[in-house]
Amino acid sequence: MRVAKFCERNIKSAGSGEAIDMLQRDYRDEVSVAVVDCFRRCLQCREKPFCRIQLTTIEANDAKALVEKIIQTARRETR
Repeated sequence: MRVAKFCERNIKSAGSGEAIDMLQRDYRDEVSVAVVDCFRRCLQCREKPFCRIQLTTIEANDAKALVEKIIQTARRETR
C-alpha cells in the first residue's frame, strides 16, 4: 500500500483536506494517508493541493483531480 503524504500547511491553505477525506473514505484499501509538518514548497503550497508519494510530487487544480492522480499513481506503482 502506498502512503500519500500531505503538508499540514497545504491542507489549511489550498484545500487538500477534501482530498484526504475522499482517500480515507473511498480508497483506504489502496492508499494510506499521512500528514507531515512541511515540505518547504511554500509557493506551490499556497496555490493548489498536492501530496507526495515516495519521491513523486503530485499536484492538481482541485481535490477531486488530485485524488484521481493519486489513485492512478498508486495503482501504477503497485503493478
